[in-house]
Amino acid sequence: MEEIKQIEFSKLRHAYITVKSFIENESADDLGSLKTKIVSDLGLTGDDNYFMLTKFIDKFELEYSDFEYDKHFHSETELYDSSAALYNLLVVSVWLPLKTIELLTLNMVHIPKPAFYQPARQVSDMTFRDLLTWYIEGKYIPEGNVKYAIKLH
Repeated sequence: MEEIKQIEFSKLRHAYITVKSFIENESADDLGSLKTKIVSDLGLTGDDNYFMLTKFIDKFELEYSDFEYDKHFHSETELYDSSAALYNLLVVSVWLPLKTIELLTLNMVHIPKPAFYQPARQVSDMTFRDLLTWYIEGKYIPEGNVKYAIKLH
């Protein structure tokens, strides 16, 4: 159930700027919106998102006991183990010539190409909004459990 909390505009603005700056510095990418995802939009996969989250928690002294990393992200091992690398190497050897044919025909010919390796386990990723909520609350709160309303004086 979503809880609506009152928050002062200045506190929300400070939190927004602080978390946005942190993520942009860590990812070297601009955040487009609160829905920007850590893996799919910013490309922070495996150890990159793990170290970014560790730094985020340490820098802002946040509680993380309720946070389940595996629910949101694949580990480095899941993404880049030797079998995945071998599979992707074989896929590239087929994919590249097929893509070259498409490009040479100015995309008039569309050839189905094999997909690159994706781990079987589904994960949810995290958004800028999730990290912003974590920062404001000081502890991890699952997505959609809290919403903020500007406190009027």
